[in-house]
Amino acid sequence: MIVTIQTGKYSSAQGLRVAQHSDGRVTISTGRSQLTGFPVGRLTPTGI
Repeated sequence: MIVTIQTGKYSSAQGLRVAQHSDGRVTISTGRSQLTGFPVGRLTPTGI
């Protein structure tokens, strides 16, 4: 599953989920490297 994580105050990254950590962080693979951060919440459309 593709996951978006927050890697810094103003940056984010998307990639395949590699690991889920007990503190809520997620590790993703971007194809070049692995990054760890907190997942960004999903937006759900309304009024459909």
